[in-house]
Amino acid sequence: DDEDSPSPSSTLQSQASHSTVSSSYGNDEGPSSKDMATETTSSEEEQEFPVARGGGRTHTESPMDGRAMRRSSRGSFTRASLEDLLSIDPEAYQSSVWLGTEDGCIHVYQSSDNIRNRKNSMKMQHSASILCILYLDNKVFVSLANGEVIVYQREAGNFWDPQSSQTLVLGTPSSPVTKMVPVGGKLWCGSQNRVLIINTTTLVQEHWFQVGSDSSRCVTCLVAYGQGVWLALQGSAQVKLYHTQTLESLTEVDVAPAVHKMLAGADAIIRQHKAACLRITALLACKDLLWIGTSAGVVLTLAIPTVSSGTGAGTLKTPLSPMGSAHGHTGHVRFLTSIELPEGFDMNFPPTVADSTGSLFFLHDSARRRASAHIPPKTNHLVISGGDGYEDFRLTNSSETVGRDDSTNHLLLWRV
Repeated sequence: DDEDSPSPSSTLQSQASHSTVSSSYGNDEGPSSKDMATETTSSEEEQEFPVARGGGRTHTESPMDGRAMRRSSRGSFTRASLEDLLSIDPEAYQSSVWLGTEDGCIHVYQSSDNIRNRKNSMKMQHSASILCILYLDNKVFVSLANGEVIVYQREAGNFWDPQSSQTLVLGTPSSPVTKMVPVGGKLWCGSQNRVLIINTTTLVQEHWFQVGSDSSRCVTCLVAYGQGVWLALQGSAQVKLYHTQTLESLTEVDVAPAVHKMLAGADAIIRQHKAACLRITALLACKDLLWIGTSAGVVLTLAIPTVSSGTGAGTLKTPLSPMGSAHGHTGHVRFLTSIELPEGFDMNFPPTVADSTGSLFFLHDSARRRASAHIPPKTNHLVISGGDGYEDFRLTNSSETVGRDDSTNHLLLWRV
């Protein structure tokens, strides 16, 4: 069933305000659920909303007990005093997951839902494929393949209102917004080979700058760390660093030499093929390290230099030399992400790679490699890469397992 198992082209997950993962959809100032005497029942009926204007909620009062019952925006019913129901939507304080698909749908789930056997709480249909979803300043920004960015908002104590969205036309079907990232309270959007800077309060474009001279290469990777923003263009093996305040280009790093070094033990034909079409496919900034995923399956790390308000082009003295990890993917690195584990939670990382027939690997680099990469041996952060196949680049192509799991999706986990 397509509605139960949508094929995602973009996903966004948020946790409550006290959580450590991503950003919060819960309002920080709402009363606890214990403060309201409520009864909530669930409705499996799915609600679907086209992108439209206007709309509202209906409140009905029960003549039997003097209390009121309200059907929430996600299909559940809450019974409480009329005053309580008018003042707050309890579900506005719950975490939610937004999932976008290539056919233009956004499916919204509560993070506590089991999406395997429960329909989505809310579904919103758009006119083009979903490219990016980003939560920032109590708004959700959704970029579409037709160049539009849809902005969903909510007032304090209310759930997301799908019928009162705003539309920003920042690009065109030939140059849509391909990446979005929050930078210093602003929204940076990659469109073609330009970066647009949007004020999230007024929703007005304040600045823009051009990256390179080739307009056919769009921004495919965009991450922020401190006063620097790292980005990569389509089909490029170079990662560029820009200053968040001056918008000046500070440096550029070519990852090709480090990737070629990691592929030295591979079959000559495979090595030549991966080198010929080498490009950056994913970026992640975490714990003073820039993680770089490549089309060759190699995962690189780069020590992030300090960028201050006075940093300019040519002032970065530390040589920026990326280093490859022994563990990577046979095919492209599809994504890189990080999570912070709750205090007291520990992952059982085995000392060696798990059974090579499995599709999920829990991996860690050696203590010597962690020290050389300036990574502390014990923290509560995990970096996760997803991609096609698993490959240990320390091994030669004589291994009889080569090619067996090339097409199987794998997750690699590092403790950092």
